[in-house]
Amino acid sequence: MAMGARKVALDEARDTLINVNALGDPVPSARFMGGRAFSTLIPDPAVTVSEDVEAQVTAARWMLLPSVPEGSGPFPHAKARWTCDEASLTGPQRLAVVSFYLAMMTASSLDLIGAQGEVVVEGPFAVNPTYLRMLKAATGRPVLIGSQSATGTSLGAACLADGNRAQAHTVEFEGAVPEAYAGYAASWTKLVRAL
Repeated sequence: MAMGARKVALDEARDTLINVNALGDPVPSARFMGGRAFSTLIPDPAVTVSEDVEAQVTAARWMLLPSVPEGSGPFPHAKARWTCDEASLTGPQRLAVVSFYLAMMTASSLDLIGAQGEVVVEGPFAVNPTYLRMLKAATGRPVLIGSQSATGTSLGAACLADGNRAQAHTVEFEGAVPEAYAGYAASWTKLVRAL
């Protein structure tokens, strides 16, 4: 969702639409099945990624291009492909590539709906620094980490019911984002535009 977005034409075929916020205001929104993609592509969610592995993936330009799953999101007609030998990736390398892919899909979706300003991330992706670093690089905007719960839905409902007792808090993601990440994001975008 992009409250305060710049005015853009939404494309239903690319999973952009208008939702309504809790106050009844129309809000441009975009969808893609990031959670499903993650669970499909990462068989072992206990794997972790070091910054050295992120740097290796960035330098090698190992990428996953849209779309997983196919038929939805900002690139519904694109057939997913890897720019590297998928089978040769270690668990941490695979997690880095997939996290970068999800960040790029998020950035693409936000761009399609005219999002501007801070990006708030909640849920499982809010604890994935690899995703957060690439999202910050791809959007060029501050990334805020939302609710520490698995989803902000219940907290949002509680805020509506009793805003004096339930409050939503965010903190800015302050992880370092090397300059090479912006280059990776630009390369990913160029390859996707050529699909």
